[in-house]
Amino acid sequence: MPSAPAPLPASLPPEADALLQRERALLTDLGALLDRAGASGDEQRRLADLASGLGELFLFVVAGEFNAGKSTLVNALFGKRVMEEGPVPTTDKITVLRHGDTEETHRRSEFVTERRLPAPFLQHLALVDTPGTNSIIKEHQALTEDFVPRADLVLFVTSVERPLSESERQFLEYVRETWGRRLVVAVNKSDLASGEEALQQVLAHVRDGLTAMMGQAPITFPVAARKALEAKLESPEAPQTHPSWDESRFGAFERFIRETLTADARLSLKLSAPLDATRALLSRARQRLDERHAHLEEDAAALGALQERFAQAESTMAEVVGGSVSEVDRQLLEMEKRGARFLDDTIRVSKIGLLRDRAAFQDEFNRQVVRDAEKGIEARIGESADGLLRHAHDLWRDVYNRLSALRQRNETTAGDSFIHDRDAILRDAVRETRRALDTIDLDEEARRILENARSALTVGGMTAAGIGAIGVALIFATVLDVTGGILATGAIATLGFVVLPMQRRRAVKDFTDRVSALREEIGRVLRTELGQEADKAVGRVRALVEPLDTLVAEQREAARTDRAEADRLEAEADAIGAEVARRYGAAEGV
Repeated sequence: MPSAPAPLPASLPPEADALLQRERALLTDLGALLDRAGASGDEQRRLADLASGLGELFLFVVAGEFNAGKSTLVNALFGKRVMEEGPVPTTDKITVLRHGDTEETHRRSEFVTERRLPAPFLQHLALVDTPGTNSIIKEHQALTEDFVPRADLVLFVTSVERPLSESERQFLEYVRETWGRRLVVAVNKSDLASGEEALQQVLAHVRDGLTAMMGQAPITFPVAARKALEAKLESPEAPQTHPSWDESRFGAFERFIRETLTADARLSLKLSAPLDATRALLSRARQRLDERHAHLEEDAAALGALQERFAQAESTMAEVVGGSVSEVDRQLLEMEKRGARFLDDTIRVSKIGLLRDRAAFQDEFNRQVVRDAEKGIEARIGESADGLLRHAHDLWRDVYNRLSALRQRNETTAGDSFIHDRDAILRDAVRETRRALDTIDLDEEARRILENARSALTVGGMTAAGIGAIGVALIFATVLDVTGGILATGAIATLGFVVLPMQRRRAVKDFTDRVSALREEIGRVLRTELGQEADKAVGRVRALVEPLDTLVAEQREAARTDRAEADRLEAEADAIGAEVARRYGAAEGV
């Protein structure tokens, strides 16, 4: 590779140095953005080339096909043969021409040669002559990978014989579209055109092709480099007087090159060229960020729909729980009504025999009041458990399908860390939902829910066999408490007409009070136990989605920040460019 190029003069004007520092800060911030945007290593390396190129000598790169006459054109610029010419490829190496007090040549690598020449033209720049674009071998990628990205100005040489060939188009697309290099085009061998009209047709073809490729045509000059070199070699003091000079059309081209490479123009190009590359890199970074933003918005919409699905499942399960509690309460309320009627009808003198026969009283109470309440309550709770599990199973299946669909969506940005993190989370979530669907035992889960509900209710500190049994036990205990005094006393024969009405009223009131308390307790327990089962069922599925939800939320915020940063960097590049143009002018047509 070439030796380190000479730095810009230490006496750089303060305003130019300030702009240079702004560009360095811009490129540093751009590097951080490219990291976050998932830029390729090649783009990062090119950015590093831009940063290092800011402090280098102005770099003027000459490129074109081997038979376009590049070497002859370079020789014409110097007025002597500094490069070998020939009808076959003569430049098989990249040659870097630098200023030196004496002429000397150094081989910097197998494919790069550096020559020092005592030429005033090279005092403030380095000129790079490259192999033909149609004869570049693999190793010559140093041309595109090292010199072109760092070039401040690229002179591209085509010819009247083969104007804008396919290999030339490919190279120009790389130079301009990929890097936004400042470009000047020379259409060489203009003297070979059959006439002025034919030459103008060639120039129009080149300009039209460049406009179609790049949106606008760089400034383009027709030249006959061999005629110009002939004039300079034969009339070195006054080449303009040589008969070949006017035919060479070299005067306008040479004036443009030398005016473009004045001190202010070099500073303008030096400071402006990295901005073009910055905009190209920003454009690709923005494309990635826009793709990521679109991807994130799709994910956010899908996750929002999942949250709505969770809310729907919670609402549906709450309705199941509410319906179950209401149905159990209705059965207890009916039992309360039957019990009040039973006590009102039974605690009478006419039923004194039944009151004194505890076993008969209990049998009659069970027949008229309890009936099949225990079975009905347990059946209703079982139906509630089944309903909860059915909705939970539907939720698992729905979430599985939605997460699988998210996984199947095509990736938009290769190498994007967000994509990798997202896929890892989705892979785990899909696997877990599939496992749950394959392993859940609905019957066993229903039994578990029923047992949990039973365990939450106790009678006298002891867990009852079932919720219905608890109701029966508590209600009958109330009846025994109320009627116990009646059954135990012998005063009933003499005080029956006085005592029994009072005991009956008391029994009915105490009975309804206890049943009301029982209804409230059973309702509380069922709402708590079944509600917890519903919350747990939805929570398990929601927990699978939370990591992706968190990742997407964080990345959406990061994407908003990065897109705002891209806007800021683009505005800063425009501001620097405007300041460069104001202070040092803009190279027209370049």
